[in-house]
Amino acid sequence: MPLRYPAFANKQVRQATLNSPPMRQGARGGGIAILQAALIDLGCSMPVSTRKTGIPDGVYGREAKAKVIAFQDKQSLVKDGIVGRRTFNRLDAVMTKKTSIPLPKPAPPSPVPISRDYKIGTTDPTIRPDRGAGAWNSVAPTMTARVQKQLILEILPPRSASAALLIGDDAARHLKHYMDNTRRKLTIDLEGMIEEVRTAKMRFHNEVNQARAFVEQLTVGEHRITSNTAEGAYNRKTENKNWFFAIGGYSTWGKGQARVKKDASGQREYELDFEYKFFDRYNWDGGKKVEIFGVTITDQFMDEFHCQELAREYDCVGSIKRKLRWKHGEAIPPQQLLPSSER
Repeated sequence: MPLRYPAFANKQVRQATLNSPPMRQGARGGGIAILQAALIDLGCSMPVSTRKTGIPDGVYGREAKAKVIAFQDKQSLVKDGIVGRRTFNRLDAVMTKKTSIPLPKPAPPSPVPISRDYKIGTTDPTIRPDRGAGAWNSVAPTMTARVQKQLILEILPPRSASAALLIGDDAARHLKHYMDNTRRKLTIDLEGMIEEVRTAKMRFHNEVNQARAFVEQLTVGEHRITSNTAEGAYNRKTENKNWFFAIGGYSTWGKGQARVKKDASGQREYELDFEYKFFDRYNWDGGKKVEIFGVTITDQFMDEFHCQELAREYDCVGSIKRKLRWKHGEAIPPQQLLPSSER
């Protein structure tokens, strides 16, 4: 039966629950640190294992063995100091009962096409971020969460290139910003996302065409235009793993300054200084998880970091600009949609 306690999502822990191998004196690793942390969260004192940094050292020494035996004795298990399937299943049940685990978040919905138009004006549409994990600093920090955060930090840039290689550079950068616990806004590489994700590029082109259709209805003169509503979209893992983990769901809209005029023959011409805007509240959707060198990061435990004040959700923003020119009834030249470096 799979373990329920979020912090136990770890390769070494999973192997122990299969007795392949179980944890015993002399073992080392992140899974050992999580075991030690769980015992500390249950009230066990481990001064030897935590004397260097204040968090468990990941070494299954005599102290850890003694605490495991004490736990096994209390739970009427075989008192051998070996942590395998039975001991971890019992520890999982105790930790799950002791800790308030948030309800699973719903999986992200598929984007629903909506009828959109523009308006005259500069006021951006209202953005309604998803509910996220809940209130920051609403749950007392646990030692298991502190250990899990430390294990994640060890595989993130600049300390390691592991995460960038396995989930992508943007995903690793966004995760590190979350773990920095600052709540500062992060400007994403929107040009990169549009270039690398097929549906994101389609969404951008569709927004340009909606703005174009609206501008062609305007009178001669200058006009400020803005989307009436923001449209939701989603980066699927099957399209691009980097942007799936970096962003997932997001909202976009357009705005700009339009100039409508007529040439000598009376044909209408248009110019649009167009801005494509992006917003997302960084948190992980239900069911999202990734394993990087034995460290499993799940949406459930990412929520725990936020609620325990060990990380903090933040706003992702982005904006790209294009200068567009076309004549009435004609398509906007494709090269105008490219960034200036590629024209």
